[in-house]
Amino acid sequence: MIPDVRRVVTGPMSRRFTVTHPGTNDWSSGGESSNRGVIHPADNDALEFLPEGTRIQDAIVIMAARRLSFGDVVPWHGENWRVTHAQDYSDYGYYYAVAVRAGAPASPDSGGFGNF
Repeated sequence: MIPDVRRVVTGPMSRRFTVTHPGTNDWSSGGESSNRGVIHPADNDALEFLPEGTRIQDAIVIMAARRLSFGDVVPWHGENWRVTHAQDYSDYGYYYAVAVRAGAPASPDSGGFGNF
């Protein structure tokens, strides 16, 4: 039997949030949608999904009732987080995503290679 955690993702421990879909990609038209789920800081297992060079100390895990896509932006604790990894676990009642803090890069460009 496949465990269904839909009640956790939509139950009293979950919260509603707005997802901003960027219009800068080929697979979505942009805009906003509503979602519901559980969001928490990423653990070491989740950090394995982050691309090399991403700030590993600034990542969250989102278990959502509706699908999230690469590049989607989710607000959490007053900051915006950009989805960098998404998986479809709908057979288990949720969609899984890892997101990193959206905004400035971890360290500014040193300008060592000039202006290109």
